[in-house]
Amino acid sequence: MAAKVLVTMEHEKERNQIAVCLERVGHEVTKVDTFHNAMEILRSKDFDLIVSDVHLQNGGSVFDFLRWVKGDPHMHATPFVCFSAEPPEVGKYLADGVRTAARSLGAARYISMESFDEKLFLHEIEWLIPEEKVGSYYSGSDGSAEKVKAEH
Repeated sequence: MAAKVLVTMEHEKERNQIAVCLERVGHEVTKVDTFHNAMEILRSKDFDLIVSDVHLQNGGSVFDFLRWVKGDPHMHATPFVCFSAEPPEVGKYLADGVRTAARSLGAARYISMESFDEKLFLHEIEWLIPEEKVGSYYSGSDGSAEKVKAEH
């Protein structure tokens, strides 16, 4: 059974990179480009994971969106990942503060990448996917997925 993942990214390139990466390992991905669209979908569909653009500028901030998700009794347990793709120069200096704020509001993970690395991304989120819904990537023959899960 595949995990259902909502990807909220402003830029199509990053949105598609994440979606292809997750679909390649068997997950079902819904892609949106605004918080408003994400909120509309979340009102009618359940997800196992939410990945959201940290720098999204349309319809509020990632903190507003995260607060809304974590404040809803139906969604509060859904893992939420804040993702920063190709952070602007000033964003690199603010990353620690943004990471701390996101974690204090309930984000399970804050991931920042100057260029998208599929294997690293999957490694960062694998422990957030319910065990019964992991894709083929996570069941490596060397047992590395199990070792990583045990560490978290």
